[in-house]
Amino acid sequence: MKSNLIKIISSFCIVVFVNACHTFEHQNIFLDNIKINLKQESLNNENKNSKISNDETKIIEMAPINLPKQKEKVQKSTLKKRVKVPKSNSFDLDHIKNWNEFKVIKEFGKSDFVKEEGKLKNYQYYLKECFLDVFLIKKNNGYFVNYVETRPTKLNGQINIEACYKNIYKILK
Repeated sequence: MKSNLIKIISSFCIVVFVNACHTFEHQNIFLDNIKINLKQESLNNENKNSKISNDETKIIEMAPINLPKQKEKVQKSTLKKRVKVPKSNSFDLDHIKNWNEFKVIKEFGKSDFVKEEGKLKNYQYYLKECFLDVFLIKKNNGYFVNYVETRPTKLNGQINIEACYKNIYKILK
């Protein structure tokens, strides 16, 4: 059993080693190929030396090879989106931060939509001019406002911040 296995493996190795060097670029197995390659090299050298100009002292230069040019480096800069947020004298969203959940419900009323994920709650209020998102995070004693954001009523629309703030301020009064 072992001898058959050894014969199979050895014959496989012989076949692989014999066939390994039969490529178009590397044909050094037969002496004829080596002789042909040497003859071609000598012919190429003779052709280079035979190209002589009228002076028979200068060798004609071949056409110059154009090297690939390096690509110009593009200067990268970050784009800063400048959004003008006019300050409303009547109300500021930072005023709502750190309120607890009960105070938010007491001041704004019942929200139009509530989304809860793990330790985070999102109260969404649909106002006339904008939507108000109040994000509450769970702490030891309960939920507290962590982030407040306004957004337009239409998808990819524009928001009138002053009108939105006035609308929020009216709800709080």
